[in-house]
Formats: sequence, C-alpha cells, structure tokens
Amino acid sequence: MDKTMQLLRLAQGLRQAGRHRDWRALQRLDVELAAALRGWVPPVAPSTQERQVLQALDEAHAEARQLCSDEMQALQQTLNQMREGRERWRAYAAHGGQQLEDQP
Repeated sequence: MDKTMQLLRLAQGLRQAGRHRDWRALQRLDVELAAALRGWVPPVAPSTQERQVLQALDEAHAEARQLCSDEMQALQQTLNQMREGRERWRAYAAHGGQQLEDQP
C-alpha cells in the first residue's frame, strides 16, 4: 500500500473511532500513525492528492485530540462530583445518619 493510501486510511479510521468514542481504537490508530510517519520523508513537491490527504489527516488528528481533551475534562468533572459526594456521605455517616442542616 502506498504511503498516501495508508495515511488516508488512518485519517478515516481516526474520524470513525472519534465518532464512536472508541478510545481503544483511537489509541491503536495513534500508534499506527506514529509508526507510519516515523522516518517518512514527504515529497519535496507533493501532488494535489498528497496535500489533500495530509490535510485530511491533520484535521482528523486535531479532531481526535480535541475529543480526547473534552472527554478528559468530562471525566475530571465526574470524578470531582464523586469526590464531593463521598465527602457528604462521610459527613452524613459521622453524624449518625441524621440530616445535616448546612448540607443541601
């Protein structure tokens, strides 16, 4: 498979995995992409098709990075809420299960 088609396949895979929030597939594709680009020297004068494929790959990778960042923020928020809830339950238990006046 020539490099252009390999990179196009990876770009399409990144987009599909991102749409499905398939984090394992995104990780696998990221490793494949790094391996595909390692040591690759792009043509000095890339063809229109090569430029389009590289642009598509760049956009797909940027989208995947943004999805991962958004998911990390959402997970962090969930963990923070769980931590806050745990503290409320501890306070509840410490007061013998009686409702606390200052807690919502």
